[in-house]
Amino acid sequence: MGVIHAGHTTEAMTLLEPYLPPSSDSEGGEAPAVTSAGGYAEGGSLFALGLIHGSRAGSSTATRLEASNFIRNHLRNSHANEVISHGAALGVGLTAFGSGDLEIVNELKELLYTDSAVAGEAAGMALGMVLVGSGAGNTKSSVPPGDAEELLEIMAELKNYARETQHEKIIRGIAMGIALVNYGQEENADAVIEEMRADRDPILRYGAQYALALAYCGTGSNKAIRILLHTAVSDVSDDVRMAAVISLAFVLYKTPERVPQLVKLLLESFNPHVRYASCMAVGIAMAGTGDPESVSLLEPMLTDMTDFVRQGALLGTAMIYMQQPDLCNSKKIKSFRERLSSIIGDKHQSTLTKMGAIMSTGIIDAGGRNCSIALGSRNGFTKMTSAVGLVLWLQHWHWFPMMHMLSLALTPTYAIGLNKDFKYPKNFEIQCNSKPSAFAYPKRLEEKKEEKKKRVETVTLSTTAKNKARLARKRAKEEKEGGVAAMDVEKVEDIEKSKEDDEGGDSMEVDGAEGSDNAVPAKSEEKKKKKREPEPILFRIQNPSRVTNAQSDVCAFDLDQRYRPIRPEAKPFGVIMLTDSTPGEEEDLGAVKAPSLDAEDEAEAPEPFEWTPPGHPDADASSTPAGDKSEKPNEADGSNDAEAPNETSS
Repeated sequence: MGVIHAGHTTEAMTLLEPYLPPSSDSEGGEAPAVTSAGGYAEGGSLFALGLIHGSRAGSSTATRLEASNFIRNHLRNSHANEVISHGAALGVGLTAFGSGDLEIVNELKELLYTDSAVAGEAAGMALGMVLVGSGAGNTKSSVPPGDAEELLEIMAELKNYARETQHEKIIRGIAMGIALVNYGQEENADAVIEEMRADRDPILRYGAQYALALAYCGTGSNKAIRILLHTAVSDVSDDVRMAAVISLAFVLYKTPERVPQLVKLLLESFNPHVRYASCMAVGIAMAGTGDPESVSLLEPMLTDMTDFVRQGALLGTAMIYMQQPDLCNSKKIKSFRERLSSIIGDKHQSTLTKMGAIMSTGIIDAGGRNCSIALGSRNGFTKMTSAVGLVLWLQHWHWFPMMHMLSLALTPTYAIGLNKDFKYPKNFEIQCNSKPSAFAYPKRLEEKKEEKKKRVETVTLSTTAKNKARLARKRAKEEKEGGVAAMDVEKVEDIEKSKEDDEGGDSMEVDGAEGSDNAVPAKSEEKKKKKREPEPILFRIQNPSRVTNAQSDVCAFDLDQRYRPIRPEAKPFGVIMLTDSTPGEEEDLGAVKAPSLDAEDEAEAPEPFEWTPPGHPDADASSTPAGDKSEKPNEADGSNDAEAPNETSS
């Protein structure tokens, strides 16, 4: 729900109200005590609230602060339940993303020190999200001078705690938190990265690779590439080697064509973790391009012997094919979609491969095919939210709830022209110098209908005709002996004559075949082949509309129309501010409406009720009229139905 309603901040609390943990009844009152059991719906709703507010920069400061305070209140009161604490920590990290708030840092540190594996990992990552890009603990940092010393001590404590604790999840959370803190720090982060790379613990070395990726994201640094390639072939830990290969995509995202060249040999590695990472690196770097060479590199991996390598190949190919039409890559995208459907429906496929196919189905059509993965803005700046979201999403290898972080990396691709009042003129158009099919939406999937069996025309054999005639003669003879009329005998003669005709023909006859030779040319004359109209070589895009990154290169402004862009030399992509050449004339404008839950044709929700299956001991009690009950029906908390999230390691 948090991913689906990302950015829907005004109605967030209304959407999640049935699932949120109970708050204090009165102002200043204490919240109900939290038990250690259950809490999956409550923890998930707090995480969802964070995704709604953290996935879009358009969320206002006031609403984010309100959501952050609400989640922090539950964070302080939920230490007894690690599931709720896990969701609250991630929610706080998303709503306070990049704020550097020292008070929030201390609250998360307190949760970390409870030594709970599940909650501790989330607290470590949340610390990184709050301090993302600040360089806290380094020689130079962007934190306020008054907080610098305290944050320096906190970072030192985190490193020591990572070496002392026995929980791998907590170590991984701290390692990823340190990586997020060093986003964009480049040389300023070298000391921390070297310290982590030299550590004996492979999990800290694993975090060092992502720290290197984020510190040098988009720089193309030769030093960073050299370190990553050396680690990819020399480290003794498979996870560290995997992280090093994937990190290449982040460092080189501005020159994506270099990534397939670098990992071409690594795709043939004997180590399946390296092959998986190579598939993911190519997918991240070439996302949304539809590059046929990259797809051909990943194609052999789709039939790899290792299940998680097939998963990586499916995910990487899906990222490359994002927003591509059915004609892309000689229509191979259509066969890839069919492959995904067959894998999902095949009960003999392994769980990891099937999981990759399910995620790929969502990725290839992300945002209704209106979104793409983009690490950089159209002006060349690295998007911090996208980079952090992708790095956290990659942690689904160890912890499935991190899958939802992909929503941070999705960017809508569109073109909308706005006037001085921020309304869009409906008459404004953009010219696309390409065929419409080159950037058309893929066709919707259609359910295959069962073909009804057609009745085959009966074939009359010569032996059948002989049997009929013989039976007719026998019947006629019997009737003649009983005083049959002469008229019936004539019928027998007619049957015998037809028999002779059948014997005279060498070929089989089909009922109703007479005159068919004459009918075919008649039909062919009636059905004249309609000439297929040639597809136009250019078309005009209405305002607003989807415009993909590749499509923007072949689009141009028509400066002869009424509305003209303020910057005619810029690409027709994103938000375009327009000037009106004839301001006195009447305008046909449209306004962008914010999404609302108040749908006109929405049915009203049913009254609260309790249901018990027939034959249940409480069935008689539940039949009491609702008006006689004074208690409020209990809402399902999911404590009995939900299972504990499993930490899986492929």
